[in-house]
Amino acid sequence: MQLREQVQRLEREVDTLRRNDTGTGGSGAQATAPEADTESTVLASVVMQGRVTSVGKDHIVVRDAESGDDFNLFVTDTTRISANGRRVSPQQLAEGTRVQAAFNYIADGDTYATQIQAYPRRRR
Repeated sequence: MQLREQVQRLEREVDTLRRNDTGTGGSGAQATAPEADTESTVLASVVMQGRVTSVGKDHIVVRDAESGDDFNLFVTDTTRISANGRRVSPQQLAEGTRVQAAFNYIADGDTYATQIQAYPRRRR
């Protein structure tokens, strides 16, 4: 199944949970869960390979090698970005750089990069 199809299925499930805003307790009794924050729930942790298409101050856009879809990945202080075995800033990744990106897909639709590894450039 393609990544986008899986994400869309997960989004539908979260939408259903939001509309119902209920759950089933251990006794089978229906219970509400007001403390559950469905907006920040991690729906999926994804690892993909692709190419950098653009870089901003707080995000990087990666085109998935498999599907061709672009993913806008937010970069935070906890995101580990490396190239040639050393940590780098997002701005040090040039457009077209091949990367492996790990990110969390959040219920509100945002994607947060946890790790980005740049592949070495091929010698010609």
